[in-house]
Amino acid sequence: MPSIINLSIDDLQVPLRIIKETRSSVRVSIGKKYVILRLPNYYFGDQIYTQIDWAKDWIRAQIAKDDTLRAKFLGKDFITGDHYRINGKNYYLKILASNRKTNAGRLKNGLVDIKLNDKLTDFQRADVIQKLMSRIVGEDNLKYVTDRIHELNKLYFQQDIKSVRLKNNSSNWGSCSSSGNLNISTRTLFAPPDVQDYVFVHELAHLIELNHSNRYWKLVRDVMPDYKTKEKWLKENNHLCDF
Repeated sequence: MPSIINLSIDDLQVPLRIIKETRSSVRVSIGKKYVILRLPNYYFGDQIYTQIDWAKDWIRAQIAKDDTLRAKFLGKDFITGDHYRINGKNYYLKILASNRKTNAGRLKNGLVDIKLNDKLTDFQRADVIQKLMSRIVGEDNLKYVTDRIHELNKLYFQQDIKSVRLKNNSSNWGSCSSSGNLNISTRTLFAPPDVQDYVFVHELAHLIELNHSNRYWKLVRDVMPDYKTKEKWLKENNHLCDF
């Protein structure tokens, strides 16, 4: 049996990942990409199918209680012609699904041309398109972000920067390592320039104080006295900042 199967639950296609491991009980949970069914190593054949049926009933009950799960497994409805305005640039989406094994995308003259495996579920399709959009648009904006970060660093911090990367990260707006690597979420590209600057300053200050101490916040405040208004914008508009 494959480790990932698609369950038909009413009008939804729900990806189920089956993990066999050293355990004595069965557990099902909803992860970021899949519903995860954990089984003891010694389960085989009908035992597994029985637990899949049980997991299917459990998932149906969870979806009935929580509308956000229905939206999650339906996936975002990306369509050809979708338009994004990011950092003053226009991006238009073109999607073609066909009998192919891989998914790919490229940018040419503002057109993000995405080619998909036509066997993807709605949830998988949305996840693949979001990741491709994040990568493609991120690559197109990396020079701008890198130049701006170095500009702010030269003006206010004068620290060594090892690298700047744009990443498809939904858990935070950015991060900074002790070795001087700055990672910025591509979601930041949806913010106004002054709010983007706050995210950059926030991470640059970590080159000096790798914490959130009073000393750290003084560094941020000295550069951007109204930084709390930028934080407020990010908090209130978080749901709008994504592909």
